[in-house]
Amino acid sequence: MGVSGGASTLVQMCIVKVAQNMDELERKISDLPVLLLKELLPHLNIYYLDRVEPVALTKGISTSSMWATIWRDLDQTWRCRIKSGLPGQDWKQRCLERLFHMVMFTHVRQGRSYLSNLSDSSVLSMTARHVNVLSLHGSSRNICRLASEELRTILTTLEKGVRSLKLLDANSLLKHGRKNVLFVLHRLLDHGSVREVVLWRSPHPSFLSWITSRCRGPRGQFSVSLAGTSNAEDPVDTQFSDLDIGYSAGEGEPAAKRSRRSLTVELEDKPELMCSTFLSSGSAAGHCPEGQINSLDFEVSSCQILTTVSHVLPSWTRLHALHLHTDWLLTEEEMSVLVESLRRLFQNPGCSLRDLSMSHVCCHTSVISVLSVCPTLQNLSLDIWPPLNNTWKKQQHFTQNEELCLEKLVVKSADVPTTVESFLTVLKWAPKLSHLQITGFRHAQQLFQTLSESNPILKILHLEDINLSSCHQEILHLLENSMLEGLFFKDCRLLDKCTVKKDFLVPFVNALKRISSLQTLTLAHNRLATGAIEMAELFSGSCPSNITHLDLSSNFILPAELLQFAQLIETYRPTQRPLLDLRFNPLDRDPEVKVQAVRKLIPYCNILTDDWDSRSTMADHISVM
Repeated sequence: MGVSGGASTLVQMCIVKVAQNMDELERKISDLPVLLLKELLPHLNIYYLDRVEPVALTKGISTSSMWATIWRDLDQTWRCRIKSGLPGQDWKQRCLERLFHMVMFTHVRQGRSYLSNLSDSSVLSMTARHVNVLSLHGSSRNICRLASEELRTILTTLEKGVRSLKLLDANSLLKHGRKNVLFVLHRLLDHGSVREVVLWRSPHPSFLSWITSRCRGPRGQFSVSLAGTSNAEDPVDTQFSDLDIGYSAGEGEPAAKRSRRSLTVELEDKPELMCSTFLSSGSAAGHCPEGQINSLDFEVSSCQILTTVSHVLPSWTRLHALHLHTDWLLTEEEMSVLVESLRRLFQNPGCSLRDLSMSHVCCHTSVISVLSVCPTLQNLSLDIWPPLNNTWKKQQHFTQNEELCLEKLVVKSADVPTTVESFLTVLKWAPKLSHLQITGFRHAQQLFQTLSESNPILKILHLEDINLSSCHQEILHLLENSMLEGLFFKDCRLLDKCTVKKDFLVPFVNALKRISSLQTLTLAHNRLATGAIEMAELFSGSCPSNITHLDLSSNFILPAELLQFAQLIETYRPTQRPLLDLRFNPLDRDPEVKVQAVRKLIPYCNILTDDWDSRSTMADHISVM
């Protein structure tokens, strides 16, 4: 029986009334029919949405879509409309973590129903336990509040849950109340669960040393393991006789020590005393634990490479991952000093570093230099740039006489006229390589030949801005006996030399279907256009592809072509419901046909699309040509 308009309005009024009086009616929620409970959920604030979630789940109702709606309202950079929910997204955690930061450090616009009848303190209490990554920046004045008695329980909750700490502007942050900020960081780093630290905007050397003291191994390990390997006067060794925060000795020592003493005085030389002061304890606090940083991601200024980082890096034996960022090109001297520091770190038997990335590296002192001194690295990522004086030196030869442990290699280049040949020998000595990502190199044919011969367990191949138009046979040969799980050809001009697109796409699709392990296929920025229709054949036949993520974004696919693609998908009916990325295609050229195509796809795919205005974008492009 249908429900009249008046009755429907009455039901809605009742639902709103129930949502407004959940403090009294919550215990009766389990008595609601499924349909009424579904209608009620969008009207609840986050506190009650969280509390009734277990009841909803027992009735087979997921709250994920409600949390996703709140997330899109909070995240003003959200550009894409997801036509159907993405599996595997923890919208609740992302949503509540974002809310914590907004309420604690910035502001939240009024009038949001999901925050109705909730005070800031109640929102913080609820959301704090969902914060895995805590981000602090120069404008986060309220961080000092976390040191107060009022928010002590919030800080305690953060100590238990935060795994990653991002300090986006530490120098500015410390100006808001240095002692309070240092106390909060001490609690998170030493008493808490933080194992990953991000430091951007070149923190002051004394603060950098205070933070990175948690990267060092057991005291004494460094000097003992390197005994006899360097001059007794070497500042890398002598600095650790001063036990405070390990700042380097040398010509700048007087100023460095003044900076260190200033910081040490504020910490009262012992964190126990600081804890005792802030915790209002009647007696001195017990011994404070020492935190351990396993992953460090930081940005340094030019002077810090030679004066600070190179001196302390050999002692960072606790580090598993190191990501070093600079906003300028590393000079040959700086790169040589870093390589030497890495060599000394890897000479230490206690070295734990397995993941290394560096930006703005000169090409002639790059992959080979680093791997020669770090043979046990598992992951290496380098962002390579041409030298400032545009002089090119002869590339080094890789002379490694034992197999590398390398499992993942990422090499990005910016307008570097370097061939891929310098990496071929490295690939031959890396039989464990499972993930390769290369951007901007030439002579890809040799790369495919080497991969086919030397890297049989490759699972992820990600190539970007590499001309593959002459590599069709090499690509097909690589796919013949492939174990690939992800294949990414982005902006690779795949079809530039094809007179008939099917001549390559048909054997390419057939080869992909034979790779049972393949889950992700990205062909963005290849101007597939009508060729995109052929990609529907991935899901045809008795042995369709197992692909769960197909990226066809930025391929100049028109609505009519998408409709043909959709009709084939409707016929083949994929069983795995793949995620289909259609963003940045000119689908606005015929909105009606686009809607028709999307409707055919929704029962079989999770669709990622947008409201991209292709005409204005093209006009902007033409105006600057």
